Amino acid sequence: MRYEYTVTKEGGEAELMKAMSWKKLFKSLLLKYPKFSGWCTYFNKKGHIQVKALHNGKIVHERKRNQTSY
Repeated sequence: MRYEYTVTKEGGEAELMKAMSWKKLFKSLLLKYPKFSGWCTYFNKKGHIQVKALHNGKIVHERKRNQTSY
């Protein structure tokens, strides 16, 4: 597999999963844990660390910094 992802649940327990892409990991993660809450950490092809947060099986998108209204 190309990437190794560290999947951490909200309780703090970590698990190492391997996948070819983020999309494939996301699909396999939801099959294993349908209502997953936690975050996934990995290094992209440029070597930068990436962190994706999930809550109840959905990706949490962060708000833009300059946005003032909710």
